[in-house]
Amino acid sequence: MKANEVIKLKRKEKDMTLRELAEKVGVSEATVSRWESGDIRSMKRPNIEALSKILGISPAILMEWEEYQETGSEQYYLDPETREMAEFLKNNKDYKVLFDAMRTVRPTDIQEVLDFINDHK
Repeated sequence: MKANEVIKLKRKEKDMTLRELAEKVGVSEATVSRWESGDIRSMKRPNIEALSKILGISPAILMEWEEYQETGSEQYYLDPETREMAEFLKNNKDYKVLFDAMRTVRPTDIQEVLDFINDHK
């Protein structure tokens, strides 16, 4: 996985907007967008350090000296767009019920969700 794909994946995993990540790193939103699209291949050292801390990845991955190793759900979904959507649902508190049945959820609620999913396969 290329550095630009890792940046986008990790930003979305952390439920951050382009603007939020840009503010944390100290760059413009357009710069983050260009990093994610692969338009900017070289980054300044302070930006690499900040990104690695904020996103929880090694600077070597951002430099593409090391390969990013996907784990868990990252390996489960073959399509990157599907993976992003699943991560969003899993990490968004309003939709988390789809992945984490809480104590207060009734079996009929879960069945409704399953029926909805099965109807839309």
